[in-house]
Amino acid sequence: MRTHIGAGIVGMVLVASVVSLSAHHTVASLFDTTTLVTLKGTLTEVEWKNPHVFLHLDTRGDDGGTVAWTVETLNLQGLSRVGLNQGSLKVGDVLSMTVCVKKDGARWAVTDAIAMPGGTAYVRVGGC
Repeated sequence: MRTHIGAGIVGMVLVASVVSLSAHHTVASLFDTTTLVTLKGTLTEVEWKNPHVFLHLDTRGDDGGTVAWTVETLNLQGLSRVGLNQGSLKVGDVLSMTVCVKKDGARWAVTDAIAMPGGTAYVRVGGC
């Protein structure tokens, strides 16, 4: 009887692990990692949460209008390791960043590097 219960628990853990792993994406499957794009714009929102921190940026489009982007960065711990915290990025900051954009054309990107308003660049603050 114990063997069946133990096998059942192991089975449930394995199923949960597979579901968890498949839910997390790989960057290359969703984003064009062969081309870096530079986005320059005003930070309109920062979502400090796991599994990733999200930056919302208003940029200027080719027609002069506003183009809103969502930019995915590292998780909280990863940003902390490169010196960024909740006081580092503020709504209204003008940022320049290199990113990899989504393959499907959505205004969604993953960061490669961020140049802060003071000119400090944090290289590899993402996964592209």
